[in-house]
Amino acid sequence: MYDSDESGAAEFDSGFCDLCGAPLSPTSQMFSLVPDSSVIHPDDPDQDGQRLLAACTPEHLGELRERHRQRPYVKEELWAGKIDRALRAHPEGLDEEQLAEATGLNFIQIEHTLSWESERFLRRQASLGDVDTPLGDLEGPEGDAGADGDDSPGDSD
Repeated sequence: MYDSDESGAAEFDSGFCDLCGAPLSPTSQMFSLVPDSSVIHPDDPDQDGQRLLAACTPEHLGELRERHRQRPYVKEELWAGKIDRALRAHPEGLDEEQLAEATGLNFIQIEHTLSWESERFLRRQASLGDVDTPLGDLEGPEGDAGADGDDSPGDSD
């Protein structure tokens, strides 16, 4: 069954350090979960908003965690990912009630996300010079933490 003369055990392959790219071995691997609103699990909504970090040393894990700590957690980004996953699973489309059911979001969160996406689109177009619409003092796409200004990952509206 195995071509090698070794014991036949499957080779260990847990990937690479997210910081330096070094291969991880069973004796040098370290993992951590960090909040990340851009992460949407393909199948399990309970894992949305959490990024698994892999590192080869405690120092590299600390550096990775610090980098992610500096990234804003944007609820609307997470909600947009949930909406995207639901719509991809239902290419025929969903009405608002079905969308709420499929995403676990309420109607206010869905509407807020659509507004956030529209604002990001307009900002992107304005930065490319395609739109002559003044955007006033709106928050930027990377830093918009929502209407209430709370960017904590555990907060749900």
